[in-house]
Amino acid sequence: MEALHRTGSLRVQPASFFRDERHVGAIRDDEQSFPLSFALSREGVMKIVKNPKDVPPGIPDQRVDVQFQSPADYWLYCLSNSVEPRLFVDFAADACVIIRNRERFCRLLREASARDLSGTIMRQGPAMYVDPLLPESGDIFVPLCKHFRYAYQEEFRFCWLPLKPVRRLAHVDILLGSLEQISELITL
Repeated sequence: MEALHRTGSLRVQPASFFRDERHVGAIRDDEQSFPLSFALSREGVMKIVKNPKDVPPGIPDQRVDVQFQSPADYWLYCLSNSVEPRLFVDFAADACVIIRNRERFCRLLREASARDLSGTIMRQGPAMYVDPLLPESGDIFVPLCKHFRYAYQEEFRFCWLPLKPVRRLAHVDILLGSLEQISELITL
């Protein structure tokens, strides 16, 4: 956290990095897929089966499980919009950097990543927390989706999608320059 505050040094990890079993529970996650379940009426079932005439009349709603999958690896950088004490415990952290000027931070990250992650499409936004058993929508963009059990994290995410799909990426170290004027380092 000191390096981030003093020099703007940060590491952008590939989505595949987060599956590693050695990570603590709050970090370990499959960031490349998102499972959902939908309830389909008879009419909905008829739209997705090969022979709709085989769907019996009067059947109850049917559960359909779907796995949304990112077609390739991508880079991800996650922050929190809150300073929730639980985050320090869950992430085994003893420090954090509070960004006071978010617009400037985003601009610095966009400029640096344009240089260090060229050949990508950058997206950013708040994480969309989804109940996988009662999703409000099937409109899922995997890099910005999280299971609703993590809603307390109030995540804001940056992701970079390679223009040419890559199966497995390596981390990228980015240097933004000093953040001391726009941030505060908090240590426990």
